[in-house]
Amino acid sequence: MLAEVLSPVAKSAIVDDMSEVARQLDVGQFDVLTVYACWFTMTDARYTEEQRAQWARTTPSDFRDAVARHLGAGRGLCVLHTGLLCFTDWEDWPGIVGGDWTWGRSWHPAPATMRVDRCPDADAHPVVAGIEGVEVFDERYCDIDARHGSSVLMSSGGPEGEFPTVWVCDSSAGRRAYSSLGHDRVSLTEPTHAQLVRRLLVWAGGGDAATVSRLA
Repeated sequence: MLAEVLSPVAKSAIVDDMSEVARQLDVGQFDVLTVYACWFTMTDARYTEEQRAQWARTTPSDFRDAVARHLGAGRGLCVLHTGLLCFTDWEDWPGIVGGDWTWGRSWHPAPATMRVDRCPDADAHPVVAGIEGVEVFDERYCDIDARHGSSVLMSSGGPEGEFPTVWVCDSSAGRRAYSSLGHDRVSLTEPTHAQLVRRLLVWAGGGDAATVSRLA
């Protein structure tokens, strides 16, 4: 579904094995690595041994090295939704994404209609130019943190508080973009959200401001 949403601006290779991701990054020289996954060690007490046996993942060194080479070459990274909580055995990952999901503190209510609004000081950024807000049926990530150096473009408010939802990082380590939205097809196909995701990807891939801000 995500590849379909991105198809107007990018051709995607969909890979569900981390070592194969590493191989393709090294030979394909993709403009952007998109992480839309839920792969982590599952050490939290909420998971059963049966769940861990089926779904727990460690992060292989070839994947880590390939991501570092990809970013070191100035290429981009676009991370969506559960990508923030992936690779829990890789201590560098939160710094790469530019934010943290903290186990034992971060959480989300059940999926519901939620509103995400552009931050007052972000209106000049091309990713959110002309996008004042997005209303979607999604999971609202609470008690997550954007790190120093990340520019928060959108946030969501509610009885639980105000939390960052979309942020970007632009440095010598490549452009990196994150959105906590994207729980399922319903969210990804909401027109304004789909527009936002396409802009995040093109920006992460080095798109200039005029190109990004014109994307529908």
